[in-house]
Amino acid sequence: MKKMSLIALLTLITTSAIFAQTTVDFIPSAGYSFGDRTNLVDGYGRVNGAANLGGSLMFNVNRRFGVELMYNHIGTTSGFYQYGDGATQSLGNLSINYIMMGLVPYIGIPNAPVRPFFGGLIGAGIFSPGVEGPTADTKFTLGAELGADVYVTPRFGFRFKGQLLSPIDNNSGYYAGTNSAGYNVTGLNLYQFSLHAGIIIGLGRELPYEQQQRRTIYRRPRYYRPAPYPYN
Repeated sequence: MKKMSLIALLTLITTSAIFAQTTVDFIPSAGYSFGDRTNLVDGYGRVNGAANLGGSLMFNVNRRFGVELMYNHIGTTSGFYQYGDGATQSLGNLSINYIMMGLVPYIGIPNAPVRPFFGGLIGAGIFSPGVEGPTADTKFTLGAELGADVYVTPRFGFRFKGQLLSPIDNNSGYYAGTNSAGYNVTGLNLYQFSLHAGIIIGLGRELPYEQQQRRTIYRRPRYYRPAPYPYN
């Protein structure tokens, strides 16, 4: 029974080879963001890993290029630690919200339901500490992504991708602690790598399938040699 189900699934995916994307895709997603640390003068700050939730709106210009509007939320903790023994000086909750926009080129594979893609992202990261006193801090953010869309029908599929976001520090920061006298734990070189899986839901019209035109090869006409004249 399992073997038949697997064969049916593979057949369904194979028959979706010529399915087209839609002009607008809604892609809710979830994943995990890995932790990263940044070095400071008296110690180092760390943003711990946590699950993330979000989604994207893909505006597909054609089957080879699109514009993505992405939102990603991470609810995690951040702390300030001593060098050497790693003793915790301060620890608190941290909410991070990324609002990004990017250009996404697709890599077309003939007669395949899988469409790899890559993209560059630009936008803002909003850091909201769970302490009294400091307000949210907004940072200019750059990012990149790499993944693949797997279509099952013209309007339904799955997205798998890896993503790297890097907030650019502007000498401000969020705090990690239980009160307003927490420690500043932000600095340069904060990189947040995450893995995502999402569901593609087509909302717009289907994009036409691009067929390659055949090249017409000009050939010279062959020399016609008449049959010998029959003599009587």
